[in-house]
Amino acid sequence: MDDEIKISEEFILPRDLSAMAKTFFVQTEKPLQRKAGWFIKKGSTVTGVKVIAAGEKIREVQRLIEKFPLPNGTLTKAQDWYKCRGTAVITDGKEEQIKEIHWYQCENIGKIEFKTKERGE
Repeated sequence: MDDEIKISEEFILPRDLSAMAKTFFVQTEKPLQRKAGWFIKKGSTVTGVKVIAAGEKIREVQRLIEKFPLPNGTLTKAQDWYKCRGTAVITDGKEEQIKEIHWYQCENIGKIEFKTKERGE
C-alpha cells in the first residue's frame, strides 16, 4: 500500500493523484439517494472523476454549508465545496449496473450525498 493514500476508512486514492483524482477505490458500501436499496459496490473503483461545479456555482451550496458543519462546529465556506461526477458499479445485492454517479465533496468533510443520474433528471 506504499503507492496509495488512505483518506478515510471508506476511500483510497493512488498516491500520485491529488484530492481531485481521476479514480478512487470504494472500501465500504455507499448508499445512494433517490434509489432506495442501491449502493456503490464495495471493492469497486469510481472512474472518470470530474468536478462539474465549485463554490458559488453549486446550486445547493448554502444548504450544504448549513447541513454539514466542520467537526469543531464552525461552518464551511462556499469555496470549500465541489460537485463531482464519475462512473461506478452500483448494486442492490442482486443486480449490478454501471452508472454515472454524482456527489458533493468538501476537503474537511469528505464525499457526501451520492446519487445516480438517470436520463431526464
